[in-house]
Amino acid sequence: MTTYDTARALEKQFSSKYRRFSGFVNGGVLWDKCMEAINDPQLMTHIKFCNDVMRIPPVKTFLMAKHLLNANLTTTDRQALGAVWGFIFKNVWKYSSQKRVSCRICGIQTASLFGKTEKK
Repeated sequence: MTTYDTARALEKQFSSKYRRFSGFVNGGVLWDKCMEAINDPQLMTHIKFCNDVMRIPPVKTFLMAKHLLNANLTTTDRQALGAVWGFIFKNVWKYSSQKRVSCRICGIQTASLFGKTEKK
């Protein structure tokens, strides 16, 4: 799946899957930063690698890569970011498992790592 396909899936399907965060779509600077990241193939490869190999949650990698460490994120912003990355990993890239881990960045205490269950 290309970054273009990932971005289009997010734009078209995120609001119906995560209705609570439908206002986040096209809702400001944080959404724009998400879309910049998603449309950057190299960054998306790094985010996926950090999740799969380094065991660093996508939310943390995103915030660090986009230089948002000092961002003043609301509770809704933090939850919406988790929903965006959860949507990408679970709904677009078809990862089948999710695990909460300590994150401690920008007021976020925990974030999800995603995995693929191997079929035997």
